[in-house]
Amino acid sequence: MKKLLFLCFLLPACAWSAVVEHDPTVLQCQQQQQKAEKRLFKQIKSEVNAGFTDSLTELGTLYYFGRGTKKNYKKAYRIFKKAAANGDEYARYAQAFMLRRGQGVKAKPQEALATLLELAQDQFAPAQVELFYAYQDGAGTTKDPAQARHWLETAAAQKNTSALLLLGLELRQNDPQTAFEYFKTAAEQEDKKAQYLTALCYDGGIGTAADPHRALEYMLRSAKQRYAPALWQTAQWYQAGHGTAASAYQAFRWTRLAAQQNVKEAQKRLAEMYAQGIGVRPNQKLAQKWAKEAQKKAPSQQAGGLEERN
Repeated sequence: MKKLLFLCFLLPACAWSAVVEHDPTVLQCQQQQQKAEKRLFKQIKSEVNAGFTDSLTELGTLYYFGRGTKKNYKKAYRIFKKAAANGDEYARYAQAFMLRRGQGVKAKPQEALATLLELAQDQFAPAQVELFYAYQDGAGTTKDPAQARHWLETAAAQKNTSALLLLGLELRQNDPQTAFEYFKTAAEQEDKKAQYLTALCYDGGIGTAADPHRALEYMLRSAKQRYAPALWQTAQWYQAGHGTAASAYQAFRWTRLAAQQNVKEAQKRLAEMYAQGIGVRPNQKLAQKWAKEAQKKAPSQQAGGLEERN
């Protein structure tokens, strides 16, 4: 499995020179991942059915994110509720998170807030971050910027990656050095967005000395976790030879991955690459396909998300 995943990233240039849209090695990699997730879901569900309550939270997480099964907020909420009744701290947080936002259950923000406050006071960082959002948007309580800031800084002090990112983004213009330190701290915990932002800091000399090679290092770490903006930026850097030798093959490779993550600029560029044979053999059918994809509207994203248990 490790060897297969390695091949997905490091296919030799001779193989990619004749690449087609549905590359068999990439498809095999995706199928292996899907099979592994399905096996995990089956295993965890069987443990829960056998009465092993410690697996409840993991089962709820699989339903919440749709891993190995279809995403189902209602089932996830019910399972988190059972796990929370058994004293699982993460399940209590997940239940409150969903209850505050009305995911799989009718929203009850005040009830959710009470649970979040208990967890936050017990130094559970994800709950502290959710309190930041609650006091910021006033759901279940009155808007209170001071309280929002307090809980965000409290979570950051525990090196919670979400809190570090939020503070870093806030301070990026007025205190770039501190922002860079926040980003890098989160990046070293393998947070893909933090790795992307750290790369941008190294690239632009924001809060640190400019270093295009370090920038590419962190950008690649993020891209290998399939973070869409990093995939597209990596493609552009390989195209321009920024921090590395220029490579049409690598530019195509990363552009294609970014396009598959619904990055509109990448989809448009991929259509051009297929049409003109840049880093790949010309293929007018695929050029037309990606040109059409680029015209479709990108889905909107909600700020803040359920943090997974480490």
